[in-house]
Amino acid sequence: MPQLIAEYPHHPYALVGLSKIAEAFSYFQKLTQKIGLPYYGSLNSNFLLPTPLGTFRPTCLVPETMGAGDLTLPEPVLLLGFAGLKDFSPYLAAATLNQLKEQQRIAPHFRAEIIEKINGGGSSLHIAAALDQESFRKELIRSIKMRLKPGERLGLPAVLGLYSSAEALADLEAQLQTQVFEIPLPPPSIPGLRLQNKLRNYLQSSGVRLLIGLAALLPQKEGDHLSGFALGDSKYSPAYTATSFVLATGKFVGGGLEATTAKIEETLLHLPLSYPEQRREWFNRNLLGLSGQPFNRMGIAVNENLQPVNPAGKVIYKNLFAAGGIIGHSDSMMEKSGGGIALATGYLAGELAAKYAGF
Repeated sequence: MPQLIAEYPHHPYALVGLSKIAEAFSYFQKLTQKIGLPYYGSLNSNFLLPTPLGTFRPTCLVPETMGAGDLTLPEPVLLLGFAGLKDFSPYLAAATLNQLKEQQRIAPHFRAEIIEKINGGGSSLHIAAALDQESFRKELIRSIKMRLKPGERLGLPAVLGLYSSAEALADLEAQLQTQVFEIPLPPPSIPGLRLQNKLRNYLQSSGVRLLIGLAALLPQKEGDHLSGFALGDSKYSPAYTATSFVLATGKFVGGGLEATTAKIEETLLHLPLSYPEQRREWFNRNLLGLSGQPFNRMGIAVNENLQPVNPAGKVIYKNLFAAGGIIGHSDSMMEKSGGGIALATGYLAGELAAKYAGF
């Protein structure tokens, strides 16, 4: 990370700083422990986790349900799939991972099986909901015991419950007497939904009002301050005011940025963006090149306080702070830094917005 910050001084990690990143990391782990969804890892080092295609991904922080998937652990692994679950082929994953084993790039050997007669439905959501139920877990455990060999760890697609993943993991490990881990799947992400549900419940219990699924937000401005947002474009639309705001709308997928053939815009406040005039310069012809894609680095410019600034470096709204993918100068796809940037900048932006509001 020090090397990244030295090479890219405008990168969000550089703006946040190493000590504040560590503080954000610690806060997140304490919070997830508190809400019953602990996360495994350390800022001291990365580890490698398997993907559903049988490749590996480096990371330093994952849900506890994935921790035992560390590919430096030597114990062999049984990858278990479910009939009808199209997003995960244990045979494909095992075959590719075993090629990496032969190349001495990972430690464990893998084998694969599919459970045919577990009535969990055809989607990860159906199976995860079923695994919240103790009766379904008992049926699953009976099927696994018939297949699991002594000394093997167990790898499952990420379906260990929507609401009771800690209980499901503990139940399976106790009954099977081995380490169990999840492998993340394409969206909808079950671990992501767990975190969303837990955080939503925690915020609501703390007195936070959540408004979800709004069609239109119209900003209300007073000079170099935002005063609030109207919910809709009618003169009767309700307006919500606040002392400070955090902009965390993401890039193109999240809807924070929008591209046409001629231009790119920040969608909510029309904040200034810097990008090449020639559209062909938005892309790298080498799709998966190590230099990444230029459009992934696009976003708004901010100062060291994460306040959006214009091309001259002047703060646009004194009570606005930015977090996550909407901030420019990082390529989270190439760097695999999206979650880390969201965590670090979200923590600092929230802290600064609270300080501005007098908390």
